[in-house]
Amino acid sequence: MRASEIDTSSGFAAGGRLRSFLSSVEDLKGVEGLNELHQNLVTWNLPLLLFANRPDQHGLRAPLSEHAQGEAEKPETTVAFLKFDINGEPAKQWNYLSPGTSYDLTIEVRVSNWPENANRLTLTPVTLDNRERDWLPTFVFEKPKGDGPFKLQDTGRAVLEIANSFGARPYEFLYAAEFDDLSSSKDIAVIGHRRLLLEGTDINSNPHTGFGTVDRHLLTIRDRLRGFPGILPQEIANAMIILGGLGKIAKVASTNASFEAGTSEKVFQERVSELLQNQSEIGEDLASHSETAGGITDLTFRGIPIELKVENSKVIFPNECTKFFNQTAAYAIGNGKRIGILCVLEASRKKSPVGVIEDDIKVFPHDTGKSSTLIVVVIVRGGFPKPSSYSR
Repeated sequence: MRASEIDTSSGFAAGGRLRSFLSSVEDLKGVEGLNELHQNLVTWNLPLLLFANRPDQHGLRAPLSEHAQGEAEKPETTVAFLKFDINGEPAKQWNYLSPGTSYDLTIEVRVSNWPENANRLTLTPVTLDNRERDWLPTFVFEKPKGDGPFKLQDTGRAVLEIANSFGARPYEFLYAAEFDDLSSSKDIAVIGHRRLLLEGTDINSNPHTGFGTVDRHLLTIRDRLRGFPGILPQEIANAMIILGGLGKIAKVASTNASFEAGTSEKVFQERVSELLQNQSEIGEDLASHSETAGGITDLTFRGIPIELKVENSKVIFPNECTKFFNQTAAYAIGNGKRIGILCVLEASRKKSPVGVIEDDIKVFPHDTGKSSTLIVVVIVRGGFPKPSSYSR
């Protein structure tokens, strides 16, 4: 509706996520597919609601009262935010800007009816911290000639002056619209997606694990967690600390052959516990074998359970670990958390390299009764011979 009411060429109508969603609706074969559509919708930040005068059952609009007719003499003005572009590319749900770097921010709005006495429209960025307001440009549009509706576009400079820490929330800006004179207008309605989420994490100057490929992949994992409803920002931040530790273990294990083939679960648990506690952000907050939901968790970090398993017989990938999801989810729910972490050592004997970090750390939504929990699976690879043996 928003695409057809405003402009079919707007960023919303051209968005890949909308096309993907409509394609999944078209391919729907039965009620069993509705759950997937539901999960898609509940994690989607929808635009502000649109309102209209609806006709009655005969297709006619109800007559206006004398008071309403008097009010209607002043036409309503609608400012519709159509799209944001960053360096010529449509803005996404999460937008990564390197701190201290200048970017072109383009805004496009549509004004249905320009107030008669107004000479200019100002679009101002609003944020919780006033010190961040100057990071985004203020757009000023002079009154155009002719009759509306008017489509207005301008480009300014955006610079994030300070980087986010890895677990911090993104910078959030909301553009406000204001005319210099509203005496001739009944009301101003602002519609459309006018919120920008800007991420200033700099993994080069502030690395999380020390491995660029791991850090970049963990950023995508963090975005998945943020899109899940009902998870507190602090829970996500804590999950990212422990995932950083496990991601580092997984990367070093695949590079240095840290775990031999056939490593026992006891040895794996001892090694992981030691390696995690050695990291300054984790330290004493890591607990071992605490009681939760009538069972004993392998590890917990600030209430987030970390279940450790070992597979020595074959090569496996995250989507093959579903048999452990119920146990991990039960521990998470028992601690009042919506995130559980499952770390599996795959230590089968190998003759060639297996897996990359992008395939070995993944997020899965898991339904348990009326609750839904996110399970983050981390595969640690073992059983590698020395790299020099591959060429023998």
